[in-house]
Amino acid sequence: MSAARSARTARFALATAAALTLPLSGATVATAATNATTGLDNTWACSVPSGYVYDAVQQTSACGSGRWTGPSFHLRTPTDWMTACSTVPGFVYDQVTGTTGCDQLGRTPTTTYRLRVPVDGMTACTTNPGWTYDQVTSTSGCSQMSGVTSTTFRLRVPASGLWVCSVPNGWTFNSTTSNTDCSQLRGVTATKYRLA
Repeated sequence: MSAARSARTARFALATAAALTLPLSGATVATAATNATTGLDNTWACSVPSGYVYDAVQQTSACGSGRWTGPSFHLRTPTDWMTACSTVPGFVYDQVTGTTGCDQLGRTPTTTYRLRVPVDGMTACTTNPGWTYDQVTSTSGCSQMSGVTSTTFRLRVPASGLWVCSVPNGWTFNSTTSNTDCSQLRGVTATKYRLA
């Protein structure tokens, strides 16, 4: 047997072992969306390609190995106001809830996210790269634990002269002030920056 053929055989054996092991681990594999993976909205798949989210998961033999089942994800193209089991870059979320539909075994409530396209002035549970925020508040709508509040952010598109709580990458500031707008602790002051 040639060295090249031996190397191909070894690579094939390793790839096969990895393919059989991954579904049993419960890991979600994200792969780049290409022409071959577009148009997958409202379909079931054994992994979640980048650019997609999922809104349900179930165990199926099609995604398993031998006698074992593996997770199958109901793929969705993310849209504003969609509730999903995962998040995706370019979106924020403004509410979290719990459901067993996102648990791989369907037994334990897990977090779902109400996805939002970021808009200047909206309040969200998370920030978005390239954006900033000018006020923080607390609400139970963003908490993954019942009865516990979590921080929310009033999102802002960076602009010169805008007072913000966080200086985004690529920006600088020319003045600071101290007030409670940016503090995550009630009654405690924090620094606010004027973007240059």
